[in-house]
Order: sequence, then structure tokens, then C-alpha cells
Amino acid sequence: MTASYQQYFHDKVLLSKLEELHDKKYQLKELLEKEESSPYIVEFSGLPRTGKSSSVDRVYEFFKKASFSVVKTKEPAQIIKDTMTKEELSKMSNLDFNDLTLKIAKEELEKTKQQNPTLILEDRGVIDNYFWYQMMYEEGTIDETLYKTLLMDLKKELKELDQLYLLTADSSIIVKRDYLHQIYLEERKKTNKKRVEELSLGYQHLSSFIKKEIDKEKYIPIDTSYISGIKTSIIIADTIMDGMKKKVLTKKKENH
Repeated sequence: MTASYQQYFHDKVLLSKLEELHDKKYQLKELLEKEESSPYIVEFSGLPRTGKSSSVDRVYEFFKKASFSVVKTKEPAQIIKDTMTKEELSKMSNLDFNDLTLKIAKEELEKTKQQNPTLILEDRGVIDNYFWYQMMYEEGTIDETLYKTLLMDLKKELKELDQLYLLTADSSIIVKRDYLHQIYLEERKKTNKKRVEELSLGYQHLSSFIKKEIDKEKYIPIDTSYISGIKTSIIIADTIMDGMKKKVLTKKKENH
């Protein structure tokens, strides 16, 4: 018997993959119901217009529809912008703003962990702040001593994380996406080719450090230049399920 949704899919390869993910999700749910586990913490970071927020939303709905206990943390920078006036924000240095963003990110994560969900999704959470510290270091805003202290802090923060997704794309594609996702034509002050390339370089530099400090399967870089948002989300959902399953089975083995 043909499932009712199948009539809407002309791409049979996509349909097959979604059905595979669907079955895998319910198998994972069955496993999790038998075994106790701590929240699985996943953070999304990366360059603008690479699909971070849309991927978080899709992955959230993917798990939520199967009644997984899944929570999205609030983006710290947005919390600050929603609670402070423009005048207050204008008086803050980039370093002060990032310090406050990091503080709020930690508080949001701790609050969320206390709810004891199965899965926590962070859109620009704790680790993302360190990429901005990296940019400040490369621009000369912070000195070597502070930078080294921050790297030591980053080592500790990475231990809290189960997976870190770093989404990137070619700078020209990012700028093109920004124009096609907005209706204004004025020159881009932040999402321009030069700035994106600077950001990309900073991400590469700090990523080299992170890769040495985190298990290989926990750091997942994805170049979204030539793949759709749906495919990006499929890769992420699939990899999260693999990680969750491995964590549960490893703990089960250790307990026995």
C-alpha cells in the first residue's frame, strides 16, 4: 500500500532517504526508552548564510514529531539585543559584547540541561563565542596573554559538547545568498566578500585547535556551497542519531 505522502515526492532518492531516516529515528527512540542517558548536546556554528538556523529548525521538528524531548536554546546575541537599548549596545566594545554573549550562552545551556531533555540544540551557543574571540585576536583587539587564557577555557567547554557542526560555504556564494534572501539592494557592510573571507580564515584557524581537542566524530564541518538546505539537514539529523546511539551503547557497555 502506498503511503499518503509518497504522491508528493518526484525525487525518489530523497524520498528513500527520508524514509530511512524516519525508521532510524523510531529505532533510536525505542533504544533510548530502554536506557537512561544524559542530554545529548549539539551546537551549530559557522559563517552567515550557510543554513545554521534553518537546519536547527528542521532537525528540531524532525525529532519533535516523534515525541523526542528536544530543546532549542535561545541565541545569546539575540537575547542581548532584545533586552538592551541601542544606546546601551553602542557603548559596549566588541569584547564586552562577546563576554556577555558567552555568559548568557552558558546560562542558557545550564537552564536547558536542568530540564533533562534527550537532545539540546544550540544555534550559536557557547563555542561560537570563541570563533569571535579568534577574530578579535587576529584583528589585534585582544593580546596573546588573553588569547591563550581563552583557549584554555575553550578546552573545558568542548568537554561539555557531544557534537559541534561548523557550516561554511564559498564567500561568493554566501554574498549571493544574502542578496537573494533579502529585498534591499544597498551595499552589504557585514556580508560582503572581504569580510566573509576574513571570517572564514578565523574559523579555519580556530578549527585547527578544536580538532586537536575533540574526538574526530564530534567535530563535523559541512561545506554547504553546493548542497541544498534539505540535504544539509538530512546529513545533520543522520549524524546526530549515530552519535546518540553510540553514546547510549557505550554507556550500556561500561555499566555491564
